[in-house]
Amino acid sequence: MSAHLLENLNPEQRAAVTLPHESALILAGAGSGKTRVLTTRMVWLIQTGQVSPLGVLAVTFTNKAAKEMMMRVSAMLPINTRGMWVGTFHGLANRLLRTHYREAGLPQSFQILDSQDQLSAIKRLMKAMNVDTEKYEPKKVQRFINGNKEAGLRARDVEAFDEYSIRMTELYEAYDAQCQREGVADFPELLLRAYELLYRNEPLRQHYQDRFRHILIDEFQDTNTLQYRWLKLFAGPHTALFAVGDDDQSIYAFRGANTANMAEFEREFAHGNVIKLEQNYRSHGHILTAANTLISQNAHRLGKNLWTAEGDGEPIRVFHAYSDQDEASFVVDEVRALNREGMNLSDMALLYRSNAQSRVLEHALFSASVPYRVYGGLRFFERQEVKHALAYLRLLTNPEDDGAISPPAASARAPWNSWPTMLRARA
Repeated sequence: MSAHLLENLNPEQRAAVTLPHESALILAGAGSGKTRVLTTRMVWLIQTGQVSPLGVLAVTFTNKAAKEMMMRVSAMLPINTRGMWVGTFHGLANRLLRTHYREAGLPQSFQILDSQDQLSAIKRLMKAMNVDTEKYEPKKVQRFINGNKEAGLRARDVEAFDEYSIRMTELYEAYDAQCQREGVADFPELLLRAYELLYRNEPLRQHYQDRFRHILIDEFQDTNTLQYRWLKLFAGPHTALFAVGDDDQSIYAFRGANTANMAEFEREFAHGNVIKLEQNYRSHGHILTAANTLISQNAHRLGKNLWTAEGDGEPIRVFHAYSDQDEASFVVDEVRALNREGMNLSDMALLYRSNAQSRVLEHALFSASVPYRVYGGLRFFERQEVKHALAYLRLLTNPEDDGAISPPAASARAPWNSWPTMLRARA
């Protein structure tokens, strides 16, 4: 069974999957099969008896990736994966805090604020403190709070040099106190509170270091300062860390992602034990050559060169437009030409860098009578009607949750926006 598991892996993938009990950095290029390597590594460790399913901690960046990982593991192993610790940073931090809520100083039924809920709580606080919202914009206060939390800093740790930064720090401290009173936590708080819990509680930290013999981290290039520090608290003297990432694919610096974590991990844990996954299974040669040429200009790279066995493929064409309208016209002409040649419209996709760019493209498609569909939009739990229903349930659980009384304004299709207020009046 173990040999069958390795059959379709290339030599570098096989080397990564079958590593002995040691820490390593897996430098995985785009389309190189990193998810397959991660899941197969987990299965290999469990199947060969090196670790029990409960002795593995696997961290991803999205719930979708975590779910896919669990599905793959379930398909390859006849075990119940429910008790395994596989999830996002925030999901696992939430699990830790739910389990040890007393030690973390939280109520058992603490609620989690999403970004919009957090902004509403900040606005409510600033109104109560009579703060000038033109000078101290609520969104800037939110970014200040979250940025410091993601750097592992409480209000008392923030360096304030002038009147503005001192006031921002005071708002941060008042916001934290408000959240504590109301028994709520925002997303950055989950990770910071979980970090503080492990850092201050040595017996608890020792428990998890003894439990998790293998820690696997996906998309390591996107970890921020606090996430890396949190991971290191789980790493005991006998823990092997398996970090998979690609510094060339780091795009979340605006969220605090720090690619320097990869070089630091190599020094602290991998000690030069780096495996490069460079065979690409997604693109043809012309695309990879262009990508390698561009990326080679970046400074401070760990270095790799993607290649493929799938041939060169079609040459790359570049159109340099004079304006966004000119670009949209070119795209529509290409779509119509391909359609005339027999390609179905449903087999074409237009990719754009930001949602703001869709308006010009949509206008051009509409004017040319080309049918299209836009994929994306609000997530289910971000819809106003759902947020109001959840606010109702939050107040049922915790009547002191003032944030649930004033959720974000409902849309015209959500007539029940008075529910939380009605419930509080009856409580």
